[in-house]
Amino acid sequence: MKRFAVLALATMLLAGCQGRTNYGECIGTMDEANPKLEYKLSVRNVVLACLFFQSIFVPAIVLLTEYKCPVANKP
Repeated sequence: MKRFAVLALATMLLAGCQGRTNYGECIGTMDEANPKLEYKLSVRNVVLACLFFQSIFVPAIVLLTEYKCPVANKP
């Protein structure tokens, strides 16, 4: 059990949510996407949410605030 707690803490500290890219802020389910940008699912944030699914708090925050990140300008 102690190993799991240490692993979870290390993962949370090292993985941290990605909140910004060179093209702008990440968006969640309640945010409107900028029509001039292309968005892609943030694998890093989704993996973090899956790791901490039992806490309910982490996945909710990730899905509501930053699960899609801008990756490029639309042509």
